[in-house]
Amino acid sequence: MSGIITNEEIKNLLYERMLQEYNSFLERTMHQPPEEILKASYEKVIKEDILFIVESEELSVEHMRALLRMQHPLDECYQSWLDEDVSYMEDLRICIENLTNTSPTT
Repeated sequence: MSGIITNEEIKNLLYERMLQEYNSFLERTMHQPPEEILKASYEKVIKEDILFIVESEELSVEHMRALLRMQHPLDECYQSWLDEDVSYMEDLRICIENLTNTSPTT
């Protein structure tokens, strides 16, 4: 057996580590008052999307290794997302426009 780690093994290691981080986030959140749980809902959704990308997308080995070097890769990705100047709002607007442009009028 060689000591070489495959890309798939790196991906699985990263995903499992981030999933554990996500589950810890959920566990902490579930013990909060309802108002705090609601405030955490956006973070929950974005972290789920980040996990989906890590699980399903082909990230480069360099990106996966960089994430593995981080102490809290899921939270660091989330914090980076918050710092970006992008949002779902533009995508939602386009979706609504596309829907209304293609829907038959009654």
